Amino acid sequence: MAKRSMYLFLAIMVLQAVFLAGIGFGFNAADLQKFNSTNKCEKCDLSNADFANLDMYGANLAGANLSGANLSGASFNDANLNDANLKGANIKGTNFAGAKLSNTIWVDGRKCKSGSMSECK
Repeated sequence: MAKRSMYLFLAIMVLQAVFLAGIGFGFNAADLQKFNSTNKCEKCDLSNADFANLDMYGANLAGANLSGANLSGASFNDANLNDANLKGANIKGTNFAGAKLSNTIWVDGRKCKSGSMSECK
């Protein structure tokens, strides 16, 4: 009986490991570390990362993948988000004052016009 319980436990652990490995975090951990160290990360994969309530003043995230990221309450004052992908990101309460948004893919999937600043036009 104890042997059967052990096999069942091991089977559950293997299934959890396989399932969780398939989900992943989305973002590239090295890219996140690079951004945290330098405040810039062009063309980085930061999808699904949590930047809630952070001050991202002057950040350079041109071409970065921020799809599905939690950006709620964050401040992107004077940040470069040109060509970034924000599709599906949570931007509730996010401040984009002075942010460059040329050709950015907005949260709803539309592409911001070239020259967009502070808001997606």
